[in-house]
Amino acid sequence: MSGKNKRCRGLIVPMSAMAETSGPSSRCKMIAEALQREEMDIATCMAEDVNFRSIDGINNYYLDIPMPLGLPAFIAMRVFPIAQKTGITSRKRVDSFDQVLFMTGNLNYKYLRKSVSSVRKAIRNHRADFVYSEFNISACIAAKKENVPLYCTVSFPTQHEYAHRSKYAKGLNKLLKEMQLPRVDSALQVFDWTDKSFCPSIRKFEPIDKENIYYCGALRENVASVMDKAARNKIVVYMGNGTISAKRMLKVIREAFKDSEHEVYIASSYLKKEDCGKLHVAPRWDFNKLLDEAVLFINHGGQNSMVDGLLHGVPQIVVPGKVFERKYNAACIMDNHAGMVIRQNNFNARIVRETAERIISNDKMYSVAKKIGNEFRDAGGLQTIICEYIIAENVSGCSD
Repeated sequence: MSGKNKRCRGLIVPMSAMAETSGPSSRCKMIAEALQREEMDIATCMAEDVNFRSIDGINNYYLDIPMPLGLPAFIAMRVFPIAQKTGITSRKRVDSFDQVLFMTGNLNYKYLRKSVSSVRKAIRNHRADFVYSEFNISACIAAKKENVPLYCTVSFPTQHEYAHRSKYAKGLNKLLKEMQLPRVDSALQVFDWTDKSFCPSIRKFEPIDKENIYYCGALRENVASVMDKAARNKIVVYMGNGTISAKRMLKVIREAFKDSEHEVYIASSYLKKEDCGKLHVAPRWDFNKLLDEAVLFINHGGQNSMVDGLLHGVPQIVVPGKVFERKYNAACIMDNHAGMVIRQNNFNARIVRETAERIISNDKMYSVAKKIGNEFRDAGGLQTIICEYIIAENVSGCSD
């Protein structure tokens, strides 16, 4: 890499939420570290919410935390954690990504005004040559106003054409009018302002027919080699938020596998740390290690979870609940015979145990999961796709 590239400066901005949603922040970390290895000067503008993790050697600029539904902070900080723990949020049907942005407060007019200002300030202070938005709508607006190249992560079910609700764009359009930017029919159209978009998937899973879409496959690097099925002895469980309440999840999993020969590992920030016989609970685990030793992965259908399971050749039980994107991912797993789906209302100990036994005894599901995982791994990843395209466009004209 030439010395000229060392002066290229990028700002990465992940979506923020009070809810546990590790996807944007974890992808932000992987992208930031990959670009830093290419000797680019990378910073983040990341809200210090429940998903925040500092990244070694990378400066983070301030970003406001959105409050659910735009509620006052003193109310949201007290009410929302209770709603998460008791499962109230899991009862809400979510049909489009702009509904997610609205519910998390990311489309609230007052929040947008503050957060766009924060990102614009970060762009100027870092002297950014480009902005990378990890589903952060404020970053897209800020990049447009600061006239710097914009890159985004994209997925099939978050497209305006897939599903949208125009009513959620009211506050956004108010701000766009004030900033003399074009009105949108839905908030999701703002992501079409990008110069290039990167899909962390493969085309047969997410067929997006637009220009400037580049398929990266798996962003995660250095995934351990897949162990033989006979050497695996763990069941890994991660449900994120908004699908099954943590309390219900723990009760069902405990009962389903109380006499299982497998070690069971549950990750949840809403549960207390516990080691009871073969049941282990903690806020987070090293999934790279656990999944390579797992015979089954039970998850909520988040994109990162789905891909991580496939990379390690682990068949999955997916419980997507009422969330559109998770239902789409669950259908991909089911249709490609890499696992099975359990409806939210059927999430009980008997069905979980019976489904788990059917999957564990099915060698074909393991071979399919491994095959698809290899397709994700071979699709390019960070170094050969994202870094190549971003660097190629920013080699000339970077800041001194």
